[in-house]
Amino acid sequence: MNKNESKYFNTALLMDEALLQLLEKKDFAFISVKEICQKAGVHRSTFYLHYENTNELLEETIERLNERFVSSFPKDLIRSLKGRLLTSKEFLIPYLNFVKENKRAYKLIHQKPELFSADKAFRKMGSV
Repeated sequence: MNKNESKYFNTALLMDEALLQLLEKKDFAFISVKEICQKAGVHRSTFYLHYENTNELLEETIERLNERFVSSFPKDLIRSLKGRLLTSKEFLIPYLNFVKENKRAYKLIHQKPELFSADKAFRKMGSV
């Protein structure tokens, strides 16, 4: 990853975090691009360089959370999950560590499951 790609990625992470912080206080429908930019410390033009609208930011934020969640498990464990109960020590320890490290997102996912499509994410994880 070169310097520009890294800066682009880090700016996207700032906007992800800003969105999550704003979601703790208000409904998604009432969050503006201006608020996201103020919270992330970026200009509106930077937001539009990354996204067309707030829905696109939400989709990317969810995708990044899903990627971080799946990557928190050993790869061989993910492949062996299909059709198994997720109560083994090998699954629970990485899962609980992920929850601990991502408290804000985890709380939001459970408070607003329709916004985060939580049911789809769990089905997707099972098909990895």
